[in-house]
Amino acid sequence: MSDTNSRVLAVLAGAAVLMLAVSGVAAAASATGSISADPATPGATSTHTATEVIGNQTTGSWNGFAVSYADGSANVSDVAQEDIQKIGIDRGNDASGSTIDVNVSDDLDQVSASNNGNTLTLTLGGSYSLNESDQLVVVYDNVQNPSEAGSYNVTVDANPQSSGGEAMATLEITESSSTTTTTSTTTTTDSTTTSTTTTTDSTTTSTTTTTDSTTTSTTTTTDSTTASTTESTTADSTTSSTTTASGSDTTTQSGGSETTTQGSSPGFGLAAGVVAALGAALVVLRRKD
Repeated sequence: MSDTNSRVLAVLAGAAVLMLAVSGVAAAASATGSISADPATPGATSTHTATEVIGNQTTGSWNGFAVSYADGSANVSDVAQEDIQKIGIDRGNDASGSTIDVNVSDDLDQVSASNNGNTLTLTLGGSYSLNESDQLVVVYDNVQNPSEAGSYNVTVDANPQSSGGEAMATLEITESSSTTTTTSTTTTTDSTTTSTTTTTDSTTTSTTTTTDSTTTSTTTTTDSTTASTTESTTADSTTSSTTTASGSDTTTQSGGSETTTQGSSPGFGLAAGVVAALGAALVVLRRKD
């Protein structure tokens, strides 16, 4: 064999060895991981979702999971067992998001933080079989995001108690690109108080009844009638005096002469006339005797 051929064979052999080595590294790194935060803003208390797709070197039983953040990035010190929202297996990695086919929450035995709050470790009480291409899903709350925006390296590990189950992932922390504008609308309602004052005019009606007092004065005028009768009889020398009615009757008889005076009372006037007539008659009778 010539030196040239020997050199060619040596190069080909080296290339084959190199290809086998690269092929072995690729097979060992077949597991892939991912991690996301919600919200993904710096310094926020967040919910993280970590996943790992199983490679052929991780097949077998599953009994734990670990997430290790870069030093000084996210902090999981406050994550407790009650903060684990979901842990399980998406068989064949055929579902989107964090959907799982096997829920292992009931078998979650322990949750702990280490490395100054940069590593979260979950331990299962039982074991579950893993097949190549199965996806492990873990969702947990109460994580403190890194204080600054950026891309942070994270390691996810399907079985932290043994080697070969690690996969690399990248946590993206970004400043919020949207501005939240809070519009405060103050509605002022004019409160109108209507005061209704009802004034009742009190009308006092004073009724004055004027009774015309009519005094009827009745004046009775009594005509005073004076009857004067004079009779003279010569034969007997009898003198008949004048009788005047003036309210009282006075009769004066002197010899054959009789005078009767009557007051001014109307009744008396009439009576005086009658008396005078009687007197005259009496005189005549006497004369006849």
